[in-house]
Amino acid sequence: MSAIENRKKQHINLAKNPDSQISNAPFADFKLKHRALPEMDYEQVDTSTTLFRKKLNQPLIIASMTGGTTHADTINTNLAIAVEETGVAMGVGSQRIALEIKEAEKSFKLARKNAPTAVIFANMGAVQLNYGRKIEDYQSVVDMLEADGLYLHLNALQEAIQPEGDTNFADLLKKIKKVVKKVSVPVFAKEVGHGFDYKTAKNLLEVGIIGIDVAGANGTSWAWIEAKRKGSENLAKWFKDFGISTEKSLENSVKARNAFTKKSQNTEKPVAKNKIKLVASGGIRSPIEGLKAHKLGANYYSAAKPFLKPALKNPETLIKVIKEWEKGLKTAMFCTETKNW
Repeated sequence: MSAIENRKKQHINLAKNPDSQISNAPFADFKLKHRALPEMDYEQVDTSTTLFRKKLNQPLIIASMTGGTTHADTINTNLAIAVEETGVAMGVGSQRIALEIKEAEKSFKLARKNAPTAVIFANMGAVQLNYGRKIEDYQSVVDMLEADGLYLHLNALQEAIQPEGDTNFADLLKKIKKVVKKVSVPVFAKEVGHGFDYKTAKNLLEVGIIGIDVAGANGTSWAWIEAKRKGSENLAKWFKDFGISTEKSLENSVKARNAFTKKSQNTEKPVAKNKIKLVASGGIRSPIEGLKAHKLGANYYSAAKPFLKPALKNPETLIKVIKEWEKGLKTAMFCTETKNW
């Protein structure tokens, strides 16, 4: 097993550990407005939306987990079968391994093979632009999946703690701009669990990023995971909940979207606010938290942890969980008199 394959296996095993979770739930202080008498029929509630012109039965993106190892074959196959059946979206783990080890392509290609019509995000770290990766490589990972969109993940804290981390994040914005212009699909920026500040969100929109997955510091702590891999209890303790909360990250991204679209109105190519998509993630553990995020400005919500163990079992178990999330969202929308997502 190669070093990168071993790392991915360690990531999955540590992510299953309850200690990897930041204990604070997102949006805890935000209360949905319950209606004792919703003036509507439950059957009128419509949880569906669209992403990349494809219909989603609920605004759920199952977050990037893994890929490129035998262990990942099961996860990506079960995820793909389930998202195809239930009409939600999915991402895959970082595809860099597939550019370095040809055999690793298999577990990624299983996604599109088993989900021919679903929305699928390709995924590569933006920092790899400073480590020899070219725009052609980012197009390659898109083509590998026949992906609908590309996640450029930003993980400065994770890389800084990771024993083999890539830590040169200098001058990435201008390189990201080139990727956005040349890659054939829409590009989203995604943190991995430590949140977005306003400046970064606004800068990314200004170079053409079309969506932001806020991934705040309320869910799985990749700083903790990497510190554990490194064998440093102090780093694990100091940085476990380091970063910006999911709620604040979403707030920062909403403000950045508003500022960017307002500024664009004075240009030759004005951007409509609804063109910029925001994904709430980071500790989302129920569709109720997803609806809270929507009320605060998110277009979609995303999670990995609730779906990891079912994905390790079989697609039937995972399908049941996803459908329960849809039922939960419909119920929450009904009880808050929210007819359409």
